[in-house]
Amino acid sequence: MRRSLCLLAPLVLLACSHPAPKPAGERFYVSDEHGNAVVAVDPVQGKIIQTFAVGRRPRGLLLSPDGSKLYVAVSGSPIGGPGVDESKLPPPDRAADGIAVVDVASGKVERVLQAGDDPETFAMSADGRTLFVSNEDNGAVSSVSVDGSRTALTEPVGEEPEGAAVTPDGVHLFIACEASDYVAMLDARTLKTIKTIAIPGRPRGALMSRDGSMVYVSVESAGKLAVISALDGTLLRQIDLAKGDKSVRPMGIVEGPGGHLFVTTGRGGAVLEVDPKAGTIVRSVAGVGARPWGIGITRDGKSLATANGPSGDISLIDRAGLSVTRKIKVGDGPWGIADMSGGGAQ
Repeated sequence: MRRSLCLLAPLVLLACSHPAPKPAGERFYVSDEHGNAVVAVDPVQGKIIQTFAVGRRPRGLLLSPDGSKLYVAVSGSPIGGPGVDESKLPPPDRAADGIAVVDVASGKVERVLQAGDDPETFAMSADGRTLFVSNEDNGAVSSVSVDGSRTALTEPVGEEPEGAAVTPDGVHLFIACEASDYVAMLDARTLKTIKTIAIPGRPRGALMSRDGSMVYVSVESAGKLAVISALDGTLLRQIDLAKGDKSVRPMGIVEGPGGHLFVTTGRGGAVLEVDPKAGTIVRSVAGVGARPWGIGITRDGKSLATANGPSGDISLIDRAGLSVTRKIKVGDGPWGIADMSGGGAQ
C-alpha cells in the first residue's frame, strides 16, 4: 500500500502542476436576421472567422456559461417593422420556431428546443440549465430546459414581450412588455406574475446588473432608461437619454467595468455611456452605424460591438476612448450580439 502511494505521488504532483486551460479567444456572435445565420467575429483581428446556419430569422442569442454552446432564438414569423404592411404578410410557420442549440466548436446545430411561439429574446439562469424566452406573437413567456429533459412551461405575460432578465438566485424573472407599457415581475419557477411595473414608452431591452441588485430596461419611445430593484420590483428612477431628441430610441444594453452601462440608441445612431447610480449620461459616440441595436462587450471590457441592421455591419468601439475603430460587414440584417463576458441585453 505504501509503495502504491509513493508511485502515485509524482502523478498527483504532475496533475496539480499542469497549467489550467486558457480561455477561448475573444469572440462576438452576431445574429443575421435576414441571412438566417450567426456570424462569429474575432474583435482582435477584426474579421469574420465562422458562419453558422441556424434556422430562420435568428434574433436573440446567448452563450452557455462554459462557452461551448450557443443558444439562438429562431422564428417562423415573417419579418415586419417600419414601413411594412403586416396585414399582407404570409402566415407564420410555427414549425420553424425554437431555440437552436449550436455546438460552438463544430458550428453545427445539435437540436432545436421547443420554446413557444415566435421566440425573440431570452435570459439564462445562472447555472445555465434554463432559458426564459419571450414569445412575442402570443404575449407569453416560456421556461425551457436546455437539455430538453422537460416540456416547456408557458404562461401569458403581456403584449409583445421582449427583454428578459432573471435574478442570480433564480427567484425572480423580469419581462419587458413593449405594447403593454409595463415590465412584468414573475416567479421564475412558476412563471406566475407577481406584479407589473408601469413604464410608458415601449420598454424593450432588459439587463440584470452584474451584482444582481438592479434591472435596467431601455424604454424606446420615451427615450429613457428605467432602473428597477431586482429585490421587490420597485421602479427607482428613469434616466432621460433623449434630452428632447426624438431620434434617440434606447435598445440594447451592456454593463462595463465599474458598473457603467452602454446603451444603443437605434435611429439615433449612437452609443451612450450611462452612470445608472448618478442617473447621468457620461459620454456618447455618434455615427456608430445605421440603427444600432444589439451590443456586446469583451471579457476585458476594452471593446464594444454594435449590430447595425440596415447597414449590415457591426461597429467595433474602443471603450476607453469611446470611439469607433472599425466596421465589419456581417450580413444582411445583424440584430443581436452574444459576447463572452456573461452579460448583455439585446
